[in-house]
Amino acid sequence: MKRRIALVMIGTMVCLTACGSQQAPAAPAEEAQETGAAEESTQETTEETAEAEESLETEEEVSYVEDMVLTNDYLTVTVPEEFKGKFLATVDDKSISLYDKASNEAGYGGFAFSVVVDVNKDLFYGGMYSKIGEYADGSGEIYDVDVLYPSDVQWDITASDEMPEDYGKLYNSATDIISKAVASGDGTFMYGAGTKGEELYGYLVSQLIEKGGYEDLGFVYQDITVDGVDELLIGPMGDADPTPIYEIYTTTNREPALVVSGSADDCYYAQQYGGVSRVTFDGENITEAHSYVIEPATSELFHQYSIKYDTKADEKNPYFVSYGDDEEAWEPSNQEDFDFRVENLKDALLKLEYTSFSDITPIDYSKVDLGKYDTFTQMINDFKSGMGYANEPVGDTDVFFVSSGCYDGENGTKNAIDSSLFIYDNDKIVFLDQIASSGTAYPVSLNDGFIYVGGHHNVFKYTVKEGKLILSEEASEVFDSAGNATYYYGADGAKAQEVKDNSNLTRLFDEYFAGKPVEYSVVQQ
Repeated sequence: MKRRIALVMIGTMVCLTACGSQQAPAAPAEEAQETGAAEESTQETTEETAEAEESLETEEEVSYVEDMVLTNDYLTVTVPEEFKGKFLATVDDKSISLYDKASNEAGYGGFAFSVVVDVNKDLFYGGMYSKIGEYADGSGEIYDVDVLYPSDVQWDITASDEMPEDYGKLYNSATDIISKAVASGDGTFMYGAGTKGEELYGYLVSQLIEKGGYEDLGFVYQDITVDGVDELLIGPMGDADPTPIYEIYTTTNREPALVVSGSADDCYYAQQYGGVSRVTFDGENITEAHSYVIEPATSELFHQYSIKYDTKADEKNPYFVSYGDDEEAWEPSNQEDFDFRVENLKDALLKLEYTSFSDITPIDYSKVDLGKYDTFTQMINDFKSGMGYANEPVGDTDVFFVSSGCYDGENGTKNAIDSSLFIYDNDKIVFLDQIASSGTAYPVSLNDGFIYVGGHHNVFKYTVKEGKLILSEEASEVFDSAGNATYYYGADGAKAQEVKDNSNLTRLFDEYFAGKPVEYSVVQQ
């Protein structure tokens, strides 16, 4: 099924000289040691990087090109004119890699970056790679698009410990160059898709609001795994520094997944260079701390190290440390090591800027006295900042769409994933119902008088007839633990029943993305 995804703006081959990935500015080696980066985890990452590099090597001579337009089976990358004559490139079917020409010809590699389409779905961002977008082929199959940076120096460090000017310009232009790439063939390249919190967790946040119990809490979207993809962090509002976290969500297979759930008495903290800590304070002093990272492509925490100060265990030497899977396997340490880790942990823990759930709680129009409004314009006066509205023909009447919030769509438009729907009936405003999609990849859309919303695995098609919102059709797919799909379809409001294939789901997705997202005006107060 071909799915046109709304843009969210918010290489496998690196040849002989490419040396792994530093997918985002990482802590300097000394600082990484100071923040207690796990010896075991670091060793595993180094070994994986070495294996990856070894697998990239070939006995064949590297074939470089200097074309300003570079094309493979999936992407076309245009190199800016300022780099003409100053770069080299390699191209294979899945990746495009750029090198600084002077550094390369001097024998120092010169590798600046690669953009890679993860066609085999075996590259885990958060290891060597950092996700930078998504590619959808003509059949609707979606692949991650990753950026790969060098993990070691690629210029003559004996001449300078700073990047040469031309190399630095090329290296720092990676995201700008990749953002302007276009898909080859009948696919679609979506820069930033699948990386931003608004897209990944917007529907989950709306569900949490509906569930209740989050009124005194806040949330923030932040990439605490340093892999290019945001996590959802939830915790108490306030000015605490560092900021406590009660819940952490990440994504697996493009779906939100809960990593940890804590409380005021057992909370977590985000670390500056990636990672999560669970810390016990005695006043301003840390008495126990556990440091973890979220394992790539999972929602599992990997234990790096733990430290504690415990006079009950040993009054004379109350300092302990643990490594590995068993974080309670304490070994004697010393005050110097304990103090060193504590001070650097304090420097690494982050203060977060939460948005209060109460600030974005949508208006429940089923409980609003609409009799106080004579017109839709009067309703707009009571909207919260950021809410959107539109007036569109649906079925046999005009419908007023009111969204709880909007995001940037294509061509400077504002789209939304939810709307409360209203009509005029005998000069009175009538609330029909609320509709919602599961993320910004699926904006509220219109096609031939029908409203479409949905998610990765379902589509709902509505119309308005005789003053009522009618569910015309719905289709979905459900996968079991072995990856086998079961398909469902329903029409004219009837409950969806199991069907033999995905033909209805495919057809409805085709209709959905042949339509046009509703364009909202946004209230600013």
